[in-house]
Amino acid sequence: MEKIDDKYDFSLYEYHNLLHQNILVSYKGPIDERIMTVIGDNIEIVTNDGNDKARSKIFKIFMELAQNVWLYSAESCTTSSGRRLGMGTLVIGEFGDSYTFVTGNVVRNSDIEPVIEKCEIINSLDRESLREYRREQRRLAKDGHNKNSGNIGLIQVALTAESPLDIELTPVSDEESFFSIAVKIKKSAAK
Repeated sequence: MEKIDDKYDFSLYEYHNLLHQNILVSYKGPIDERIMTVIGDNIEIVTNDGNDKARSKIFKIFMELAQNVWLYSAESCTTSSGRRLGMGTLVIGEFGDSYTFVTGNVVRNSDIEPVIEKCEIINSLDRESLREYRREQRRLAKDGHNKNSGNIGLIQVALTAESPLDIELTPVSDEESFFSIAVKIKKSAAK
């Protein structure tokens, strides 16, 4: 196939083949409750391997991480009704004995340090300590002492996945970076 424009060098076929390699769900764009419903339905279909507990974990993790993208992404669009929707990327892959769920979005560098610190704390704690940390964060939020309590969901993600949060920060400009979080859900541990 001849290229229409010399600037156009993207091959949809190569992209399709890339996604075909163990990728169950891939989405890039704005996220809101409607998109979350469609992707949630898709998760139920593509993870229908008889392991209901693994599918439930994937769905719970999806809800937490997709909501983080929706609410906190620096990259956004506005609907015709004026609603702001965060934009990002969601990918679910199946690799041998586990599923991997990855989300990514652009963040302001000035906003990301507390999130990274929270992820490092989460990754340093065992399961029981994570539960106590979640209770503590909820108390602080309820008492009004912790205004940045939106990241309680990250604690829940680590508890649900029973694995650490794999975070990556890639600078895209002086003001912004691309932040991604990946978690692994073992199929055997989920049964």
